[in-house]
Amino acid sequence: MFFPEVPVQRGSGTFGQYPFAWVGNDLPDGDALPFSAAPLNSVYLYTNETTGGTRVFKKVLLNDRNDDWQPVAPSVITKRVTRAMMTDGGAAIGTYTLADEVPIGAFVQQTILSDLTGFTGDTSATIQVGDGTDVDRYSTGTPSVFTTAAAIDLGVPSGTKIHVAAKAPVITVTSAADFTNVAAGAFTLRLFFLGGYQ
Repeated sequence: MFFPEVPVQRGSGTFGQYPFAWVGNDLPDGDALPFSAAPLNSVYLYTNETTGGTRVFKKVLLNDRNDDWQPVAPSVITKRVTRAMMTDGGAAIGTYTLADEVPIGAFVQQTILSDLTGFTGDTSATIQVGDGTDVDRYSTGTPSVFTTAAAIDLGVPSGTKIHVAAKAPVITVTSAADFTNVAAGAFTLRLFFLGGYQ
């Protein structure tokens, strides 16, 4: 569904129709209307109604393909995650799967945490961020999340950075003995990526 936001469509003249901007809740589909008919350099603000995530796309090619539309800046998946939101794996592991996905064609740059409230109740807690198959695709090592901190850099991605399929990030927090012992903990995760057209 598309919601034109007062599109600017001035006279066509010798240079054709001017670019315009609009918003919607469907990802750009370069071989379908209205995306295929949009003039070069048109801008589209996509909003995911489920997660609230937004991305800005610009039409950079006229090939009637999905990759005609490219993000205009690095994209960020942002999610506040609390201990209560995590699934207890029955041992030392708790997990949480994000609703937003890293899209096809995206290149992941970095993952960071901010506003960390330590995962207390056991004697230690570490974090990894993966894609459901590779447990640490979007992080390096096992940084501690046991102590409250303003920000933590999870390191450069340790797995394949380019995406040939969309993937939902999976957060894994591992405590010392049993995740049931973890009584508190929260952080805001930010995963930065370039590109991605679906």
